[in-house]
Amino acid sequence: MESEINYWVFFAFMLPFGLILFTGGLLLYAKKFVGLLVLDHFMPGKPSLAQTFIGAWLILMAPSEFVLQSDIDALIVPYGILLFSCLAIGLLGCYWMPKFLQPRWMKEGDKLEARGEDRFVRDFYDSNGKRKQ
Repeated sequence: MESEINYWVFFAFMLPFGLILFTGGLLLYAKKFVGLLVLDHFMPGKPSLAQTFIGAWLILMAPSEFVLQSDIDALIVPYGILLFSCLAIGLLGCYWMPKFLQPRWMKEGDKLEARGEDRFVRDFYDSNGKRKQ
């Protein structure tokens, strides 16, 4: 007996999971849910921002079989390009996220860290660069 993939079950699983990741990423971009910044400590890039694109990829991946069954090339090719670009940005963003894809508040925080003026330095080091006791 040959088993087939039930694409409705695939759709029912991928869509909500993608919506969760995508919504969390949008809330991070808007600085409403910054708890996701914890993810940035596990990889060298910005996985907290990359999850937005991975979520978009999952949302687009959910109806992919139905798009392919439509057999309309004018729909399939741009859909495939969009799928590939979301996946590429999402995976690349885990290791390196381009500055133009980062929100302004995150770029300003990175500049503060580079200058040594961030909250960690203020809390744990004095003005001479020595660790506070």
